[in-house]
Amino acid sequence: MREGLADVGVQGFSRALMAFPCRNIFDIMSLEMVTISQIFHCRNLSGFYTSDFPDEPPYYFDFVADLRDDSTHPLKGTKVKVLEYGEEVEIVFQSTNLLNASNEHSMYIHGHKFYVLGQGYGNFNSTRDPETYNLVDPPYLSTASLPVKGWLTIRFKANNPGVWAMHCQEGRHLIWGMNTVLIVKNGSNPETSIRTPPPNMPSCASYPSIHKALEVSAE
Repeated sequence: MREGLADVGVQGFSRALMAFPCRNIFDIMSLEMVTISQIFHCRNLSGFYTSDFPDEPPYYFDFVADLRDDSTHPLKGTKVKVLEYGEEVEIVFQSTNLLNASNEHSMYIHGHKFYVLGQGYGNFNSTRDPETYNLVDPPYLSTASLPVKGWLTIRFKANNPGVWAMHCQEGRHLIWGMNTVLIVKNGSNPETSIRTPPPNMPSCASYPSIHKALEVSAE
């Protein structure tokens, strides 16, 4: 599976919503009280996210050029990528220069480490750049740097079932929408699957009352 992210760095929240999309989608799940993990494991809530995070950008252009401010307008949404257990995943992160403010980013995936196959500057070339991949002894990391006006390719096996965030480690970039979620499905046996919740675990429907009780007890 091939994936990718686009980014820039700019000061100011209203402009950042336009500038820090993940596949041209500003993720709004971090602003919600109920998390994707709660929704996915309870399986009794709907309408909070969709599983159609795109495999390709909505359109291709010179990502690292000096671009007009109105080059793209990201949509608000909570779109996730669902992976089969054991699936081999390759992700190409592509930096962009929207608003003339490309940044370096520390990209991180919860729940998995990955191999860093390659990095470079400019637009990623799907024909030329894979020939430069380090397939002999690539670094095995949990965080990797996406260069300014450049690209980064990682590869990993989705062998840890669960709901895992993928995002830039810079706090501002994260809350501005440079994040998404990978849902790794259960495997074929109990050893490769998430344990079922215990019978006394509160249901998702009870979370609002729990949050309210905690707020009262903290006063």
